Amino acid sequence: MNDADIFIQRLRQLIGQNCSFYGRDCRIVEILMAEAHVVLECREATPPIQADQYGQAISRANEHIEVALFDDAGELSEELMDLLDSVRAS
Repeated sequence: MNDADIFIQRLRQLIGQNCSFYGRDCRIVEILMAEAHVVLECREATPPIQADQYGQAISRANEHIEVALFDDAGELSEELMDLLDSVRAS
């Protein structure tokens, strides 16, 4: 197992953890390896309204945010570091 595999394995252990992403309460729901993203579900008191393909309001659902694991230089992204700091703090 190389360092990248160990890192991904440890990230997967965070699935289900609550976190804060730039002041928004979220929960880690998935790690997408093909895209190298962490998926967060925002936990707002009143979820935003979702629209159908015609722009008509159909339901309320929590917003999902994808956070890149790496920046353009191949280093861990600043957004990921902020996210990991918030998990550590909670």
